[in-house]
Amino acid sequence: MKKTILFVILLVSLSAYSQKKEISTSDFANWNRIENRMISNDGSYIAYELNPQKGDGKLIIRSLKIGMNDTLPLGYNAVFSPNSDFIAFKLKPAEDTLRKAKLAEVKKDLLPKDSMAVLNLKNHTLEKFPKLLSFSVPSEKASWVAIYTEFQEPVKDSASQDTLLKPATNKKTNGNKKKTEKERKDLLVVNPINQQRFHFPRVEEYNWSKNGKSLGIISKTDDSTKAFALLRFDTQTLLTDTIYKDTCTLKSITLDETGTQWAFLSSKDTVKEKVFSLQYGNLKTQKPLQIADTLTSGIHKGWAPSEFDPVYFSQDGTKLFLGTAPKPIHKPKDAVLEEDKPKLDLWSWTDNELQPVQLKNLDKEKKRTFLALYRVIEKKWVQLADSGLPNIQLINQNNGEWALASNPKPYQRQSSWEDRRPADYSLIDLKTGIRKEVLKAQSHVMISPTGRFVLYYQFEDSCYYAYDHKLNKTIPLTKELDVPFYDELNDMPTEPDPYGVAGWAEDDAFVLIYDRFDIWKIDPKGMVLPEQLTKGEGRKHKTRYRYLKLDKELVFIPNKKDLLLTGFNEDTYREGYYSTSLSSRLPPKELFSGDIQLGHEIKAKETSCLIWSQQTLQNYPEIQFSPLTFKNIQKISTANPQQDSFNWATVELVKWETATGDTLRGLLYKPENFNPGQKYPMLVYYYERNSEEIHRHILPYPSHSIINPTHYCSNGYLVFIPDIIYRNGYPGQSAYDAIMSGVNFLNETRNYIDIQRIGLQGQSWGGYQTAFLITRTPLFAAAMAGAPVSNMTSAYGGIRWESGMSRMFQYEHTQSRIGATLWEKPNLYIENSPLFYAPNITTPLLIMSNDNDGAVPWYQGIELFTALRRLDKPVWMLNYNGMGHNLEPKYWANRMDLTLRMMQFFDHYLKNKPAPGWMKNGIPAIEKGDKLGY
Repeated sequence: MKKTILFVILLVSLSAYSQKKEISTSDFANWNRIENRMISNDGSYIAYELNPQKGDGKLIIRSLKIGMNDTLPLGYNAVFSPNSDFIAFKLKPAEDTLRKAKLAEVKKDLLPKDSMAVLNLKNHTLEKFPKLLSFSVPSEKASWVAIYTEFQEPVKDSASQDTLLKPATNKKTNGNKKKTEKERKDLLVVNPINQQRFHFPRVEEYNWSKNGKSLGIISKTDDSTKAFALLRFDTQTLLTDTIYKDTCTLKSITLDETGTQWAFLSSKDTVKEKVFSLQYGNLKTQKPLQIADTLTSGIHKGWAPSEFDPVYFSQDGTKLFLGTAPKPIHKPKDAVLEEDKPKLDLWSWTDNELQPVQLKNLDKEKKRTFLALYRVIEKKWVQLADSGLPNIQLINQNNGEWALASNPKPYQRQSSWEDRRPADYSLIDLKTGIRKEVLKAQSHVMISPTGRFVLYYQFEDSCYYAYDHKLNKTIPLTKELDVPFYDELNDMPTEPDPYGVAGWAEDDAFVLIYDRFDIWKIDPKGMVLPEQLTKGEGRKHKTRYRYLKLDKELVFIPNKKDLLLTGFNEDTYREGYYSTSLSSRLPPKELFSGDIQLGHEIKAKETSCLIWSQQTLQNYPEIQFSPLTFKNIQKISTANPQQDSFNWATVELVKWETATGDTLRGLLYKPENFNPGQKYPMLVYYYERNSEEIHRHILPYPSHSIINPTHYCSNGYLVFIPDIIYRNGYPGQSAYDAIMSGVNFLNETRNYIDIQRIGLQGQSWGGYQTAFLITRTPLFAAAMAGAPVSNMTSAYGGIRWESGMSRMFQYEHTQSRIGATLWEKPNLYIENSPLFYAPNITTPLLIMSNDNDGAVPWYQGIELFTALRRLDKPVWMLNYNGMGHNLEPKYWANRMDLTLRMMQFFDHYLKNKPAPGWMKNGIPAIEKGDKLGY
């Protein structure tokens, strides 16, 4: 009887699974993602975007008090007001409307544009504003929004005797005036709660004070002088002051947090290369004073304020920062024709940086600025940065009296072949500008929030040190501790990086430093013995504890408040939230955990509640809401209810031992309707280590470059993703040992795998490993390699065009793991290059190498393709014109095309389906764009 019941249950279950649909490419567009999650300051509202992968999305606003949703089609980029009384957001044009306009060849500047809406959360009224350029809401307590738009005709507001905006009419106007008005931009300042609103025409810039009490506005006058004016709108008195007006260019308006001080750039130059001065004013002086120009004492001679860096105040308003640079020189009109000029890039062995790096950074270098400081009370300038110390790290919300400056230039040349980016470091006294060099050729350096300590990690002895400049003393912090503070799993030919720093306790009393599992509380003065904040529970139970900083504005880790930690167990892959405090004598207290992956934590500013997410392969990372105790958890969102209708995937953690004695892990994905009595084709995908992603939810989506396990499992495939560990000098063989041992283990222990129908797929580093594997074994029936390096000897000295950097460093020290130069160990480069073993390949190969790939030169794919073609072996190469290393999200058609071709390729070789036309006959260039060959 029991057997009969079990049989019936099994039969019913299989019947239910069999009724579920396979996921097809036509289903991708409607699969939703939750984006831009947020919670209001008072914790009463949650907002998020629910966006399909293609098509029109919507903004959803959840009222936690009444448990109801507002759904606003086309809404995105929302911001709650600081008072939690309204929400402002952009509105996209409907995709269908935009598509029709493009098909009608409407000019770009006349295409439908974003608009904007404000929803009053108190009375539930919605107001829309067309032709949006941008909008801004203050950071702190205020109920105002500034709305920046293209020109619209104003109408009188009887209440305020000011003007509102309405869409412009087609009324005929003078030609010049029409052109001017077309370029005009207006600002509408609105209080959605009491409906006060103020219109400012011809606005160039605007900027709120943090507290929302003042709005700085730069506008142009409507008269023959075309003067610029600086206005200050006071949201409390509702008055507008004209602070400055002149026939000059004004830029970069900034206010301090209280809105009582302001600064801006001005220039009377009419040429392109303008020389700016800095103007400063406050409520007492009213009229701005010029405080910096090319002759200012304290700023380098011949230097001027730069328009290419923002001007900003410290949090306490006592310091004003701006970028300075050598005075721009006006270039007279060139008398030589372009055709008469030589055009070349001259590469010199004496250059600190390769020409491609210089060209990549050319615009940045032309606009490079050097930080200077104006001390408001002392009325004194201090030049902080210059070409000898270009980089400045400020502290304590820019209130600190010390800064850490660095200079990487002495080590730029070696960055072509070294993975480290060291620099020389100096401390700068912000009162005097005096510099003191403290470190040479170091990386992983930081200054403490009070400025007393410089913390750094030294690779030579794998130890953290604190330099106390007050005592001119260096204290070793971790030298006597018997745990490593570096990456214990590093398998690259370089010194491993440290795990990092969680933060500093108040007044720099302690610094919190991570090892692999635990958090250490260490006195930077070396007076108090180090102790584990996590009491050794991390290493004992193989749980990685990490501090979760919920308030991004906190300078110090608070002494008396509970701290929220995440904990990830390396054995079980369970993840959870834990609490502790700096003074606790107990191990971290578990608040919530499970066989899940956690993330997206955002705390409400004014209450002890937060939103977060938990996900598994089966469950999307929906928004969860709870107090910080993680009691009474509420699930807020449901992204993809249609998932229940489709045959999904399951995942199993697999463990095995390699021939060299290493224990490895991998993930085996199976169809939801898996039948152990059936033989399945299997795809093997890999990169380095992926098993910790066991609980990651994988949406069905068109490929950027790799297979989608959910999509393939739904269509009757198994997908195996093994971890790989590497031996320096032998990356290819290491991949072979790990992948082949995993595949062989599965074949020996799972009789549902069809050993004759196994395929490989990898991208980039995975693409290289794919190409290498098929030179060593005929086991695989088909392989797809995206952006593979096929010839390490030609790739070694090549360029990564997205950055302009030489590729040498990655072979000598990082991912490619050779650990030597080409001339030191040429045999290793050859041994690890698939190209030299092309005659061994019997597996049909599909390559993707795109002609704008900035990471792996596309000629690497060409070299392998032409070799296999010369050997008369089945090979195809996809080159998506103008595309980079991976297909970008916005290129939907390319991604769908790649997805279809990959599946057709694997279906043919692993499922015996007919070969599509493109595999049989290719696509001749003359038919490009007309035929796809599906």
